[in-house]
Amino acid sequence: MFQPKYVITPVILSRIAEIAEIKAAIERSRVLPLNEAHLRRQAILRMAHTSTSIEGNKLAEFEVGKVIEGKSVRATQKDILEVENYYKAIAQMEKMSSQKNDLTLDEILRLHKTIIFGLVEQKKAGRFRPADVYVLDDLGDGREILRFKAPPAPKVAGLINDLLHWLKKAKDGSIHPVIAAGIFHLEFVSIHPFTDGNGRTARLLTQLLLYRFGWDFRKIIVLEDYYNKDRLAYYNAEHQEEAKEYVQGRKFTHWLEYFSTGFLVEARKAFEQVQSIGFGKASKKSEQVFLDRDEIQIMDFLTTTGRITSDDVVDILKLTKRSAQLKLKSLVDKKLLKTQGKGPSTYYSLSK
Repeated sequence: MFQPKYVITPVILSRIAEIAEIKAAIERSRVLPLNEAHLRRQAILRMAHTSTSIEGNKLAEFEVGKVIEGKSVRATQKDILEVENYYKAIAQMEKMSSQKNDLTLDEILRLHKTIIFGLVEQKKAGRFRPADVYVLDDLGDGREILRFKAPPAPKVAGLINDLLHWLKKAKDGSIHPVIAAGIFHLEFVSIHPFTDGNGRTARLLTQLLLYRFGWDFRKIIVLEDYYNKDRLAYYNAEHQEEAKEYVQGRKFTHWLEYFSTGFLVEARKAFEQVQSIGFGKASKKSEQVFLDRDEIQIMDFLTTTGRITSDDVVDILKLTKRSAQLKLKSLVDKKLLKTQGKGPSTYYSLSK
């Protein structure tokens, strides 16, 4: 049974206390819907860029933006497909986050299958690895040294189920969400359940857990930015307290200090963003825009996908086509959306 060992050091405690203060300040802040939509859209772009970049993807952030928008870029098909897949997986994760159930094995496998689609053999996508894996360090002179041996392949399913069982108990409030998410992140990558795509899947699942815990920071925080700034520090923190082979329930203290520090750095950045566009200030009466529940759902869908059609609204809200069109017209009149295309090919995107 998975029982992580860790100590809540003064460093971890102070980091979490400040993170909680920032979370409360962001949640209290007033926001114009269009400003929030643009910040969420930027966050999605940065997630897609940084999480794939950590794994060696060479696309710059502006190129990732072009790929997300369906535009062409000069890059290898592998780099393009990695970004396309991760963007689709983010949208999938967003849908999952609206369901407050415990994380399931099926959700893990579905996200992995989306992330790795077309990048490995089909039989390896969304399935646990069939063989053992070894993490090697390149010494630069043609030699390699073993850093870490993941658990044997036959044990992977049981270890993941143990982790999910622990996570279910952690949701009772006895473990702080930041601690629970951090422990999950490290344990998942240490189990290394897949042939490829473990890091990307772990980072997306960590985000999903935080969303479900209610620690989403209005979905504008991007933890991957911190990891990507110093990838070596990220990898070293993951392996700091490991032996040469996986041991269930090892110490997590050093990793949690790293994880909470990175979380705080990105939380501060998120708060600076909301302050810079006036979230913390009361809007002028003439600028206030009020959205009903249906309009909020439309905006949430749009920030993830980048575009929306009346047919999408019919599916999301279970409305008639005419009612869906009226909802979209209302958002256009409020200057939150703009119309693109004509006739049957009409779609809507965020206003500038």
